[in-house]
Amino acid sequence: MNITLDKYSKMLMVVCFVLAASLVEAQTELSTTQNSNFKIGVELGGGYGFKLRSTNKLEGDYSSSGMNYTLRLKWGSGNVFGAGIETGFLAVSSIESSNQTTPLGLTNISASLNAIPLLFIVTAQYANFQLYTGLGYYNVRSTSTVFNSTIVSDEWDFGYLVSLGYVRPINSRFRIGAEVKLHNISEVQISTLSFQLKLLIKFLEY
Repeated sequence: MNITLDKYSKMLMVVCFVLAASLVEAQTELSTTQNSNFKIGVELGGGYGFKLRSTNKLEGDYSSSGMNYTLRLKWGSGNVFGAGIETGFLAVSSIESSNQTTPLGLTNISASLNAIPLLFIVTAQYANFQLYTGLGYYNVRSTSTVFNSTIVSDEWDFGYLVSLGYVRPINSRFRIGAEVKLHNISEVQISTLSFQLKLLIKFLEY
């Protein structure tokens, strides 16, 4: 991580927390004026994602897409603003290649690249539409198997999320919807676009 990027990421995190504090204040005022209740809920999502840029130079069965999953914990007062924490799983890319020539001879190569986000998110809702933004870190994990030896490496890299969703209520507790999500892991220049279906569950309201 270079110094410039480190300063940039810290600045973005400060902006995010200032925005979150402003949202909390706005929610408090909204709750006071409209008698809104404080709500805690969970979102579960799953769908298919695509890596937006490919740098693969190996021959073989290469995939820059895969299943993605989301788990969110959200809280807030009123029906406009909210905050929360997001994690999940992103399948970034994979390759299976047979009889690759190396200085040590022919070998089969199997490799995959995945990421697990840990993000602080804020959300704004209008009617049934939801806009999410998030900042945090991604645990980027690569697994490679060459000459029957498996090498696993992982690191935490800074990134952000922007997404747009649409939801419809089933009843007072459950809602279903869909979401388009853009993840950008800035430090390793990985961007993914995913389309997910999701279930929203309201656990607590008071």
